[in-house]
Amino acid sequence: MTGEPTYDTDVPPGESSADCPYCDRPLESEELLVLHEGLDHWERLDEDRREQFRETYQRESDDLRGFRLKMLGLLVVVYFVFLFVYSWQTTDPYSVISLVFV
Repeated sequence: MTGEPTYDTDVPPGESSADCPYCDRPLESEELLVLHEGLDHWERLDEDRREQFRETYQRESDDLRGFRLKMLGLLVVVYFVFLFVYSWQTTDPYSVISLVFV
């Protein structure tokens, strides 16, 4: 072992990675580099870079919150679809047998 860490980074073909100036870790984009620096190298950053991290982190948090709300909405829709299909199938007492054995 050489002692150098290897990182699993997926950079699109024809594009260069954004390398961390502190630990040489390759990252896919400048946005990921800002997040990495803020999380792993906070004490080394100047105030401008820290503010850039705060803004990027807030945007990422907002995007994640929106994604979670969309997935919750999708889960509710799927639940009610199954509930309506089940109630439609079970209006006849013998249809439960067809659900189990078919």
